[in-house]
Amino acid sequence: MSKEMEIVRLRKELADFSVRSFHRGLVSGTGGNMSVRIPGTDEVLITPTGISLGDIRPEMNLWMNLDGAVLQSPCGLRSSKETGFHLAAYRLRPDAGAVAHLHPPHATAYSNKLKPLPLVTVSARGVLKEVPCIESAPAGSPELSKYVQEGLKTFPVTVKVILMREHGTLALGADLSNAYYLSDLAEDTAKIAFIEGNIKNA
Repeated sequence: MSKEMEIVRLRKELADFSVRSFHRGLVSGTGGNMSVRIPGTDEVLITPTGISLGDIRPEMNLWMNLDGAVLQSPCGLRSSKETGFHLAAYRLRPDAGAVAHLHPPHATAYSNKLKPLPLVTVSARGVLKEVPCIESAPAGSPELSKYVQEGLKTFPVTVKVILMREHGTLALGADLSNAYYLSDLAEDTAKIAFIEGNIKNA
């Protein structure tokens, strides 16, 4: 497959998983952002800022390199305000093929404890391994990007999902489907942990 055809395919896939994330309830409003690495390159496609993931169409996604230069924006849109930590994640984790930053409500609630997510199921322990938490900073700020980068440098490479205090989750997947399902599993795990806590306190 030519690079041009691969970009067309990935634009559609990025739009599809963005919309799925919105309808799954992993993000609301105009929050959250997703990106995907163009295989074999130091280039990515990333969702734009200010547009709901539920409304993303393939042509809206921006083509960028890891230095932050916009190579193509068919609709003239600006990239996500969290582009900085997406690009840093690809630089620090060469195995990452996609990054999903979403705002799932239960996982976000657990992030406010600034503690790792309780892995209360066999699936969570087997797949997620560990879900640590990083400190809070304003969305799109250099401080938040710094916290993400410090976490990725500190946590083992087996860590694929990170809780972002008061903000949401960051999932690094082999591809878009993997990043999406890691995000979904983290939220489902948080729901079960919440239910378990209520049962214990009943």
